[in-house]
Amino acid sequence: MKDIHVYVYGSNVFATLLIEIGTGYSIFFKEENNSEDSSNIKDVIRIIFPEKLKLSEFKKLLKKDMPTLVMLDNKNFLKENKLVLLSFQQSLLLPMDIFSLKEIIKIITTKYKFFKNSKTIIDTYQIDINQRIISRDGIDAKLTEKELNLILALKNTNGLSKSFLLKKVWNYNKNLESHAFETHLHRLRQKIKKCFKDNKFIVENNSLYYLCRK
Repeated sequence: MKDIHVYVYGSNVFATLLIEIGTGYSIFFKEENNSEDSSNIKDVIRIIFPEKLKLSEFKKLLKKDMPTLVMLDNKNFLKENKLVLLSFQQSLLLPMDIFSLKEIIKIITTKYKFFKNSKTIIDTYQIDINQRIISRDGIDAKLTEKELNLILALKNTNGLSKSFLLKKVWNYNKNLESHAFETHLHRLRQKIKKCFKDNKFIVENNSLYYLCRK
């Protein structure tokens, strides 16, 4: 059980309590902006008390790809701050039964493992690869196969050329027409702009295309 690391944000008292009751997990209290070292760790989960953190800090934590339990005093906190949790991010209203925590952690980590096999996160967007759906703030948009492959090709890169994308996504060589690229790119940009009011989802700079990070 020691290969499960629990990072607690916002409550040193809660972190100490988890250590004292002997959960069997490795418990760490994290100050704001502390980095999380998840290398060589089987499972990692965060427990966050957002009302004891700066809102900007909490929003940064939510963007990180990690199973998360959000502990709330105010049941309307997320709604009031226009925050939407992902499938592996769960909120609980305090007070809670501390001894049910293990089961809750098990559920969240199971959801996260399923998510990792079928979904991916790009900045503020969530993509269901199997269903070809891109989502943000509770809004969904259906992607075509080529649109999905284009986004996934650009994920985690610092820019790719048109020729590389044509070969990777469309299996084109340099002698074939490239109008398909411009057509699909235009339609994808229009779809993202219409659904999510985002006109900088895919940008071009110095003949390289990349996903714009906020």
